[in-house]
Amino acid sequence: MARKITRKNFYMEIRRNFGRFISILFIVALGVAFFSGIRASEPSMRITGDAYFDESDLMDIKAVSTLGITKEDVSAVGNVKGVGKAEGAYSADFLNIKNKKQYVLHVMSAMEDMNKITVREGRMPEKAGECLVDDQMNYKIGETIKLKSGTDDKVTDTLKTDELKVVGKGNSPYYISLSRGSTTIGTGTISGFVVVPEKTFDLDVYTEMYVQVAGAKDLTAYTKAYKEKVKTVQKRIEAITEERGKIRKSELEDKANEKLAKAQKSWMMAKRNRSRSLRMPKSRLPMERRRFRRQKKRLRVESRRLQQQSRR
Repeated sequence: MARKITRKNFYMEIRRNFGRFISILFIVALGVAFFSGIRASEPSMRITGDAYFDESDLMDIKAVSTLGITKEDVSAVGNVKGVGKAEGAYSADFLNIKNKKQYVLHVMSAMEDMNKITVREGRMPEKAGECLVDDQMNYKIGETIKLKSGTDDKVTDTLKTDELKVVGKGNSPYYISLSRGSTTIGTGTISGFVVVPEKTFDLDVYTEMYVQVAGAKDLTAYTKAYKEKVKTVQKRIEAITEERGKIRKSELEDKANEKLAKAQKSWMMAKRNRSRSLRMPKSRLPMERRRFRRQKKRLRVESRRLQQQSRR
């Protein structure tokens, strides 16, 4: 009986406030549909992103060092268990002034096996002095970019040239959002990236290293299984960094000592030559004195002769 009365009241309330009931019904339906769409699209977006990352051979781990990264370091990391590929690369930040506006450009070397660039217009750079620019920037193909360091250092301390000709525009899998990162020069925010051939850089060691984990491509990016697999390999790489750091420090000290020894040797030779040059006049002093006496005697004779001629 009570159930029938409750049901009857329920239907009466709906009839009495039908417009309000329909409004609430549609709001709830819209919320459920929106939530269901988000939940359904998340796996699809992750799978789509993972397919793009795999197609572009995006790295799994990035390594940097304050002492630089040598080819031996890359080889050592490549031999770590679980590492599929390891590749060194160069990068540096520079300034460019265009239409009285300052841009901060992240100049990076093109890689062979990882972080492959998608060319939207033009072509990839092939020689020093050519570059591919970020597709979201307003540079045009054929335009020349004049670089400035933004510090007291010269651009040519890092690159072989301070002018780059734009030959292409494209995107990098390394940048999947609108943000291009931060920097220590200019405005502090990177405006876009610039890709150049590796030979454009004039450095002895790499500035960074990228690593791909073996078997990571078989897993969907950013899932728990993927993160655990990458973290395991990352710990193995970190285990050899202390040893590689000591080796690199020893190499730098040996180079510094070698330069110091050469400088000391050059200084000693210069000092020896200088002392020889100072001793040489002393050994020639008697000879110079005799020559001076002969010239003095000749002057006296010539003076007497002129006096006699004047008397006549």
